[in-house]
Amino acid sequence: MRTVTVSAVVCCLVLALFAGCQQNQPPATPQLTGPETGIPGKSLTFTYSTTDPEKQSIAYLISWGDGSTEDWDEGYSSGEEVTRSHKFADSGSYVVKVKARDTKEVESGWSNSLAVAVAFWPPDQPLQPTGQTACTTGVATTFATRTSHPLGDSVWFQFDWGDTIGDWGGPVAPDSLYSEEHSFSVAGTLNVMVRAKDARDHASPWSDPLAVSVTFVAAPAKPDVVYQLLNKGAALRLTWGTVPDANFYEVRIDDSVHAITDTNYQVTEPCATLEVRAAKGSRKSDPAVIPVGMVETAPVVIYGMSDPDTAHHNGFGIDTAGTVTTYRLISANYAKLDFYADDNRGDSIFLISAGILGTKGNVLKDAGTSVYDEAELADTTGYADENLLVMDGVYYLWLDPTNNGWSTDDHFAKTKISQVSGRLVSMEVVGYQRVGGLRWLSR
Repeated sequence: MRTVTVSAVVCCLVLALFAGCQQNQPPATPQLTGPETGIPGKSLTFTYSTTDPEKQSIAYLISWGDGSTEDWDEGYSSGEEVTRSHKFADSGSYVVKVKARDTKEVESGWSNSLAVAVAFWPPDQPLQPTGQTACTTGVATTFATRTSHPLGDSVWFQFDWGDTIGDWGGPVAPDSLYSEEHSFSVAGTLNVMVRAKDARDHASPWSDPLAVSVTFVAAPAKPDVVYQLLNKGAALRLTWGTVPDANFYEVRIDDSVHAITDTNYQVTEPCATLEVRAAKGSRKSDPAVIPVGMVETAPVVIYGMSDPDTAHHNGFGIDTAGTVTTYRLISANYAKLDFYADDNRGDSIFLISAGILGTKGNVLKDAGTSVYDEAELADTTGYADENLLVMDGVYYLWLDPTNNGWSTDDHFAKTKISQVSGRLVSMEVVGYQRVGGLRWLSR
């Protein structure tokens, strides 16, 4: 019985001694995660953690791979997740790793190595465009693509259509579908490719090409447009015959385009550009142009009729092409003159209709503005044979060669006075409407 008791005591002493001599275990090797790409000077955030067998407090040492390290950072609990940010100053490939130690300064091994490529990365090569592989000229066809960006940046796209290179379109988020329409102008097998760029203008390679077979189909014929003046030249009614193979028509009024199926259109507001096209899909005819834009001559200088210098001209005439020519006020020029300057009334100068010298019914009036472009529609009333000229004044000129009131033989014009000095009158510009009877004076 005594022997058993002694053996038990010995065993207990051995176990106690063994437990007291057990070595401190190092923390487990940390696990490191973070981005694999970045750009110089931009913060990148990395995350790591580990556990300690004895649940001791943990410190971490980080090697950034660029020659810098973070000194032991202490005070983390076993299993606690830690984040750290770092900026790489230059482009390059860097290997980041981290290791841990416990309060007894027993260290773990280094973590997994995380390779980080730092550069101003361009977008990835876009996917081959998708879209119809057979189409006809002049018909809009849609093509689409997408790409990613190593840094998650927005991207722009540019298509090479095979017959032309398009403009950059975007931006769109990376990995987002991007599409554009294109109407091919030539026939044949054309390779459609696309590339991408980012905000730093770093461009990707061109995508793989998509072969598109394009068949030529002629555009509709140009419409034969005639016009009728309405409301004494305040509006125009356009009319044309049906154009074969056209399913609609486009009327362009300055910067506005109106798609219609009728073969007539009424334009009620002054404009400088007026065109009609026949269209089928995106195939369009050449434009039928109605020449409503003014012809302008600038500057025009005349002198009062009392000026004795024979080299100085006292008036001007406007021909049917809108060309302004100055003349001396002599009987040989009366038929060419439309208006002349009269300075025989003190310090004032008047613009006088040359109609008083012959059979013309020309008249003029103050447009009531000093802004040339605001005088867009000439009036039909309130005109006179003469008008006092003032600096910056704008005047309507009504050219009535047959002296029969408003008719399609008449033409309207306007001028802005830039200088009235002594006998001299300087007109900044003279604008002339070529369409007979039309009172529009836009540019």
